[in-house]
Amino acid sequence: MNAVLHVISDRKRHHLPLCEALVEAAAGGADVIQVREKKAPAAETYDLVLKLQAAFAARCLTADIFVNDRTDIAISADLNGVHLAAKSLPIAAVHKLRAKTGWHGKIGCSVHRVEEAVQAEAAGADYVTFGHIFASASHPGLPPQGLRALERVVEAVSIPVIAIGGISAQNVGDVLATGCSGIAVIGAVLEAEHPQLAARALKRAMEAANPSPKVPFHSPLAGRM
Repeated sequence: MNAVLHVISDRKRHHLPLCEALVEAAAGGADVIQVREKKAPAAETYDLVLKLQAAFAARCLTADIFVNDRTDIAISADLNGVHLAAKSLPIAAVHKLRAKTGWHGKIGCSVHRVEEAVQAEAAGADYVTFGHIFASASHPGLPPQGLRALERVVEAVSIPVIAIGGISAQNVGDVLATGCSGIAVIGAVLEAEHPQLAARALKRAMEAANPSPKVPFHSPLAGRM
């Protein structure tokens, strides 16, 4: 079974223009592109995901597009998922919207403790992201959670767990050995001069680790094919 690679956008951490960098990451093998625009107006975020959809279609790229926080954009643009943050709508509320609208996307959320992961699963999350695993530029000065904490989260839930924080081709084998379903990165791909090559190298390192995820992370498109 393969582990998945999520690449998350950050307007302050990319070498190429953001849209181009995300498209190149998908071309390099990223399984999920998550658009995270915490301060951008909704219209601007909506425009970005539409551009990504058009670029993916033009290049026949199969990566899923998720959006951070904005359930309204996920549904209106028919994205493949929404990733909820601490101040987002509750998971249960997004579940109701998904059922009411017939939207097909996944519902994920960020957690930082085992208890939060268990609660997220009980509320109906399709997956959780846990971190930060190693020292990370996204969380300067905060101590990392470490691999054992990741293992405990993986053991505690029956939904996919995506590890995030300071993960690179050099340490990804240790991360995947915990049984997590995949990894999420920002700088490891987007800050590279060639995001496509960086994503490809990371995917190769993941495959070389011969991972065995406790719970596979399946694309929401799988059930529609």
